[in-house]
Amino acid sequence: MKKLLFAVLLVFTALTTWGDAKVKSGSMFPLKDANVRVLVKWDYKNMLIEDKKPADFLREKGADWERDYPAEVAAGESAFAAMFNKKDKKYALITDDASAAQYEMVIHVAKFHYGSTAAGIIFGSFARGAHIEGTVDIVDRSTKSTIATINFECAGDMSYSNEQRRVLACEDLAKDLAKLVSKAKNK
Repeated sequence: MKKLLFAVLLVFTALTTWGDAKVKSGSMFPLKDANVRVLVKWDYKNMLIEDKKPADFLREKGADWERDYPAEVAAGESAFAAMFNKKDKKYALITDDASAAQYEMVIHVAKFHYGSTAAGIIFGSFARGAHIEGTVDIVDRSTKSTIATINFECAGDMSYSNEQRRVLACEDLAKDLAKLVSKAKNK
């Protein structure tokens, strides 16, 4: 009985634990300023979805997926900006105004996984939703130099719709990046 309980706890831990964003090099400290504005650029050119090139993955899934995918991506990107600004409201904020932005956040998405609907049904809120992996470069727009590089592996909560899964994963990334800004120290 103890072995079974231990195994169940291990499964729940594995399902609920996922990496976060971590500064690989540089510092997020320059973003710890309420007057700073940041542009966000998403880079999907080397991304794999479920270990496949996006066009191949979408073609396999069918016309509905191909049709809905652009709106799903836009919803995730929008949710990222909204959540980052909500969580980071004392510091740098994301803007669409290029002339007001001092920094650029380039999000290089390497992998995206939708998660498992079956796991969500079986394990409920303990199941991991979609997860997104990659790197973020923070670039000073005036010097074109990278001031920080962040590695991330973020997962959202479980949801049954593809768009909501992506939104939740992007929101988790935004929360993690905002946390890194708030914890940044001047080096």
